[in-house]
Amino acid sequence: MNARPNIIVVDDEPTGLASLEDALTRRYGGDYRVIPQLSALSALSDLKRLKDKGERVALIIADLWMPEMTGIHLLVQAHKIFPEAQRGLLVEWGDRTAAPAILKGCAMGRLDNYLHKPWSPPEVHLYPAVGEFLADWTRRHGPRMEIVRVLGEDPSPRAREIRDLLERNGIPHGFYCADSEDGLRLIEMVRIDPTRLPAVVLLDGHVLSDPTNAEILDALGATDVEERACDVAIVGGGPAGLASAVYASSEGLRTIVIEREAVGGQAGTSSLIRNYLGFPRGISGAELAHRAYEQAWLFGTKYVFAREARRLKARGSDRIVSLSDGTEIVAKSVLIATGAAYRRLGIPELERFTGAGVFYIVPSDGRVVEGKDVFVSGAGNAAGQGVVHLAKFARRVTLLVRGDSLEKHMSDYLVREIRTWPNVEVRLRTEAVEGHGDGQLERLTIGGRGGGPRETRPASALFVLIGAQPHTEWLAETVQRDAKGFIVTGANVNTEPADWPLDRPPTRFETSMPGVFAAGDVRSGSAKRVGSAVGEGAVAMPFIHEYIKAPVSLGAGVPVGSGGEQEIA
Repeated sequence: MNARPNIIVVDDEPTGLASLEDALTRRYGGDYRVIPQLSALSALSDLKRLKDKGERVALIIADLWMPEMTGIHLLVQAHKIFPEAQRGLLVEWGDRTAAPAILKGCAMGRLDNYLHKPWSPPEVHLYPAVGEFLADWTRRHGPRMEIVRVLGEDPSPRAREIRDLLERNGIPHGFYCADSEDGLRLIEMVRIDPTRLPAVVLLDGHVLSDPTNAEILDALGATDVEERACDVAIVGGGPAGLASAVYASSEGLRTIVIEREAVGGQAGTSSLIRNYLGFPRGISGAELAHRAYEQAWLFGTKYVFAREARRLKARGSDRIVSLSDGTEIVAKSVLIATGAAYRRLGIPELERFTGAGVFYIVPSDGRVVEGKDVFVSGAGNAAGQGVVHLAKFARRVTLLVRGDSLEKHMSDYLVREIRTWPNVEVRLRTEAVEGHGDGQLERLTIGGRGGGPRETRPASALFVLIGAQPHTEWLAETVQRDAKGFIVTGANVNTEPADWPLDRPPTRFETSMPGVFAAGDVRSGSAKRVGSAVGEGAVAMPFIHEYIKAPVSLGAGVPVGSGGEQEIA
């Protein structure tokens, strides 16, 4: 068997095919074997041969117009043989007839992207696109770098939490089952106490036994709490918070981001976001969040991870954010961008499998469900994105929708793409009722909503994506919220004397507490979309700038501006 993954190139023009093969071999030949094919039928025959030999195919590039079949049709057929392979359509510059095929192919999940020909010089027009294809394939199916090793039992809810924490924060890691050969070797090599699992082994060999999230991220140098005074304290590291951090720190404001879990928030768990500006091929929520995190960090943003904001108060012109470990962040202004939490099923028979078959996020590494039967509960875009991602790996994906329509809450492009997957089943007016298994989810009982017929089916995992509720409990007595707990801002703030202490009205994104702003999903009336959250985080910054120029002092029981302290939570 060839150890190198294969790149298949199909074009019925001999000169163009030879040129493309030569260019790809020069750049990627050391790690991949490039196989040229002049015919679509011979390419399909060769793919079947490679499959029978147990070889891997990383990328298939097919010319759009060929005599035997179109490149789109070839890629569809090839996907049935190698569903994990990336698919690129090769089109002529200026070919106007190609546009409908590309748009429909991408929307229906029949290809991943397209390339132009001629492409000389390849460094500009060929290698960047091919590099993206191969990076996506390697990220999902290739070898993984491990700067952290997690040792634990399987199944283990806590071990799964740690792996999700590392994955969402973009920290390369590997998992070792404690009773496996590799796990036992690791225990002996670094002298891990097998009674205190899970354990995290750092690159230098240091072992953290049964650590907290804060201990893990502190050991990896992700948290910086040395400087506790800032111009802007941003509570929440989702799209809105990260966008604010980029703009605030790039404009010279001392910025601290407080994030209790991982950067990206709910958006960070999306396997593929295809409708975000500037990413025509789509981008995973985790990758988008990590890029924004790094961008803000390069501008000077400080981060505090795995600590929860517990209290907000005013001390003169300062706004004080108290954290769960007792740390106090002193800021001239505060932006609340805590997003929303995943809604849980609340069914004890299913909740007992949380982390052991029942999950509230979809893993970016889809190999964990390879060849398995899995279920997704939900009807929004997050559920749709999860289904499409899982369908690339799982044997079968069943989407459970409580309502009678998929189109009501899901974007049209996702609805259409879901319907193209032969291994996806959509069950309307159906919900998960009960889970079964010995410590690990093995079977799932589903039934019609309102007491309809039930059936029990094999299930390796249930991914619950049924919406979210805002992280605002800690602000219950601090700022005004609507009936659902979302923060009221701007013109919607009740400015009666008892609720608003200033002569001027609240500015846009400002809450009922002067100097405290809100953006993104946590804000009442927000669009609950990644692009909208990023926009709000960016647009909020001019108003924060203006506030910092003329801060407001709040006092407890004394006139505004007296410099006293007012505890508001």
